Amino acid sequence: MKKEFNKLVIDQLPKKFNEGLFWGNGQIGGFLYVVGNSLRFSVDNVRLWETRDTHLDEPAGKFQDFIKNPELFHNGTYTKQTNLSEPSIYRTHLPGLSLNIALEDEIVDFYGEIDFQTASSDICVTLKNGKKVNCFVYVDSNVNILKVKLDTTNSTVEIKGWDTENGNLPQLAAWNYPKYQEEKTNEITHVLQSYSERSLALISLIEKPKHIYITLNADDLANEEDASAILNSDLKDKLVNMNSELLNCYVQKEETFQAAHEASWAEFWNRSDINIPNDRLQHAFYTEMYKIFANERKTSWPVTLQGVWNNDARMPAWFGDWHNDLNVQSCYWAVYKTNNIELAEAYIDYYTKCMPRLTERAYKLFGIENAIHCPVMMGPDGYGVAGEWCFWNELLGPEMFVAADFCWYYEFSRNVEKLKSSVYPFVERVINLYQGIAYEGEDGYLHIPFTNSPEVFKNGSLIKDDATIVVSTLHYLLENMERYAKVLGIDGSHYVEFKKKLTPVKTTEKGYPLFPDEEVFDSHRHFCHLFPIFPLGTDTHSKIAEKSVNTVVDKGFMEYAAWSFPYMSIFASRIGRGNMARMMLEIYCMAFRARNTFVVNGDPNNNGMLKISDTNAGETSDAFTVEAGFIVPAALSEMFVHRSKNTVYVAYGIPDEWNNCSCSNLTVEGGHRISVVMEKYAVKSVTVEANCDETVEFSFAKLRGNLSLDGMKLAPLETYPVALTKGKTVTFEVYYE
Repeated sequence: MKKEFNKLVIDQLPKKFNEGLFWGNGQIGGFLYVVGNSLRFSVDNVRLWETRDTHLDEPAGKFQDFIKNPELFHNGTYTKQTNLSEPSIYRTHLPGLSLNIALEDEIVDFYGEIDFQTASSDICVTLKNGKKVNCFVYVDSNVNILKVKLDTTNSTVEIKGWDTENGNLPQLAAWNYPKYQEEKTNEITHVLQSYSERSLALISLIEKPKHIYITLNADDLANEEDASAILNSDLKDKLVNMNSELLNCYVQKEETFQAAHEASWAEFWNRSDINIPNDRLQHAFYTEMYKIFANERKTSWPVTLQGVWNNDARMPAWFGDWHNDLNVQSCYWAVYKTNNIELAEAYIDYYTKCMPRLTERAYKLFGIENAIHCPVMMGPDGYGVAGEWCFWNELLGPEMFVAADFCWYYEFSRNVEKLKSSVYPFVERVINLYQGIAYEGEDGYLHIPFTNSPEVFKNGSLIKDDATIVVSTLHYLLENMERYAKVLGIDGSHYVEFKKKLTPVKTTEKGYPLFPDEEVFDSHRHFCHLFPIFPLGTDTHSKIAEKSVNTVVDKGFMEYAAWSFPYMSIFASRIGRGNMARMMLEIYCMAFRARNTFVVNGDPNNNGMLKISDTNAGETSDAFTVEAGFIVPAALSEMFVHRSKNTVYVAYGIPDEWNNCSCSNLTVEGGHRISVVMEKYAVKSVTVEANCDETVEFSFAKLRGNLSLDGMKLAPLETYPVALTKGKTVTFEVYYE
């Protein structure tokens, strides 16, 4: 069935950065907004990072000190928080560079659209003098080229580095960043922006009649000690030559490159699909999948808070970092669910590369060798941002999120080579950290001290022993590592022993508590105590799961974040509440997105969905992040099919009002690709293409009539066991007698 792509339309002047059109290829991103008579493009590169930190690389205290004197940890005695109002150096993502196209008069009207199928845009602007200017824009999927085609030659084109004198980038001025330099080689204009002591960004432009081509690269020169030497170094020549060769080649073979670009996007769109009778959610699915492929590539870097779309006129919101909690984790849920697991490899590979630094962090903070500790706010190579040893970067727990992601990678791929090289060694070191800090309680069990349940506050950060997220995830890791050891032919008995001694996950009459002695007491936004339901999937479709979700809902949503709603949609599917799953996504799409569909912080449109606040979390109204939207296709996938332990659940999140809907090639643990067709409010057929040999059970909601499996009639059962063989396809079909 051919996809019917609705385009994303922007038909008002995008004056704010988070209101415009956007394109990306995982390495660079382009973002368009309007300033006076100019089309302003922010061109970002994932390698644009300030990587210095003026603090000594030693924590002010050890983890053992925190446990003995928690009040000193809370008041900052043991932490080194960077004073962001002073001109100190701390790691942060850097702004994009600029392409400015000045037209002959002020722009007074705007119409632009993104064609998801080709990842390109047609734009028409109306000038104050009545003239119209049309342009065509895309970022090439395979090489770092931003192309703009104009139907006028009456324009002035300029590329720029950072304007540290405009008042929006005081930090760069305080850090004595030099002003960018411009030079020309033949037809090509280059703007060179040095940064971070030994790094250089180079944005290059070639103009042809009515055509503009931009490329942006960034690199560092490890052996240069003098920052001023960069502009006269081999690095500059390397980047100039690289950009020049690419631009010249692109102009000569543009049709070939554009055909490859469109083929790349076509292959992406053909990997899976969802079709639902809800225009808003259908459009959201394609919009967010477009953003995902614009950001996530096998050879790129992991997705940061703003992805490849950082403003060219201000510092990135929240340092533009890798936030090692749900913010990073949720960027990849949809990749696993929609048969795009190769897009997660950059994340797995990069964090594997960071292991030496993460191991060093664990030793410095905990005194434990061969362990891993991740900072909450991470920059390149595993170093912390906003101060290496600030309060947030000394908390226990972020490595749990990452370790669970590593397990997900193997569970969905069954890639034994990656298991051996990345997954097993990373998770092993995370377990070593927790085994090293565990203590035996009076009950004879091992307990984990000084844990937190993210984004839960009671008179400040709430830190206690045995947070549900920590204990449940640790059990999950130990259970998986026992299996992984068998796959690799390694003795995994120590994982079994640790799991036996580890305190069990506690439950109460209200479901999963935050901590064993702390029930959910207020509305909050992370729901990390519900980790057993999702993403761990160790307890779904159970009375405990239902009670846990009920407890959260009973507290109301006024303290939620925008992305809490699509996250809650997943929980709804995992307890069989399809109407709730749909409604949570509807609320998110209606209430928390700017015109161009990026999530905006708080409740800026006064929809009454959240507690009224004037702080916007300390960020201006043009701030946005990408992870909230990325949850949407994952949540829609969960509505059709998901797996918990050995059972695959079909149609448990489909709302009552959806009469006809379908999905193709969605994936569950094991890497099995599943297609579902529903007609007249009921399941009609389910096709499963196996990725590995195993026996799993299938459970169906909205099932009417009887089932056959590959033509053989089945007796009615609660679950249907099926022996799957790698590469083989089996089909359930409904028949009526």
